[in-house]
Amino acid sequence: MIISNRGRSNWSECKRAAATLLILLFTPVLGRAESIGAWAITWIEIKAADKAAQVLANPNVTAKDRLRVEQIYYQLVRDNPQSAPAQNAVAAFLWENGQAEAAVEYWRTAQRLEPENAEAANSLGGAYLRAGRVREAAEQFLLAVRSDSDNPDYHFDLGNVEFILRNDLTAAWKIDSAELLKRALFQFREASRLAPTDLKYARAYAETFYGIPNPDWKEAQVAWQQYLELATNRNFAYLQLARVTLKQNKKVEALSFLGKISDSSFSQVKEKLRKQAEGF
Repeated sequence: MIISNRGRSNWSECKRAAATLLILLFTPVLGRAESIGAWAITWIEIKAADKAAQVLANPNVTAKDRLRVEQIYYQLVRDNPQSAPAQNAVAAFLWENGQAEAAVEYWRTAQRLEPENAEAANSLGGAYLRAGRVREAAEQFLLAVRSDSDNPDYHFDLGNVEFILRNDLTAAWKIDSAELLKRALFQFREASRLAPTDLKYARAYAETFYGIPNPDWKEAQVAWQQYLELATNRNFAYLQLARVTLKQNKKVEALSFLGKISDSSFSQVKEKLRKQAEGF
């Protein structure tokens, strides 16, 4: 299953933090200025804890070092008990170090402090998904998207659960499978739009057209063209472009794409598509 990429979550958090700081800096209110100071101190402490945790990447790290880093994170939440970002930081650290149950409790605390905290919601979605709690996972992923619609990871995670586990969600959400597939397509499209250089997102978006009823093959061709522009192995992309152009009865264009495939591992399916094109 797809579990959220903390790097992108941090990117999103930084972006929101910068925007918030910019607004607050131009708002000359004493009380708010004090909150800026507290927020900045908490943020610095989070970054310091994350930097300290880098030592754990060393395969020769000692148990004493691990305990020291763990205590830094616990001190972070003791110093900032009302900070959702601090709770998220501790939760992510615990999750990455095999303490899943403890991590979930800190994410839940973050969500109680900030009910629309996107990072907490998306992280809980991943945790619930791993535990097999599909409906709760999907609801958390949906909350994350609604809370931070500019984060491509959140759209991708929601799209994955809607696509892969649609059979579990049809009864829970009272939505038919076809509608869930369309929703998944939309989420993958958004992920790809927000991160246009991400090959994984581009492929997920393009491949989903094969699963939905009555797809727009012209749009699918555009999606596979985007994938082609990002791919290092272009043979797979040419094969898919041949398929979607054949769906549109574009014989000449399909044969042109097939002619660009040089990888012999695609020979059998390439020949099958060539015969289809020549049969028009």
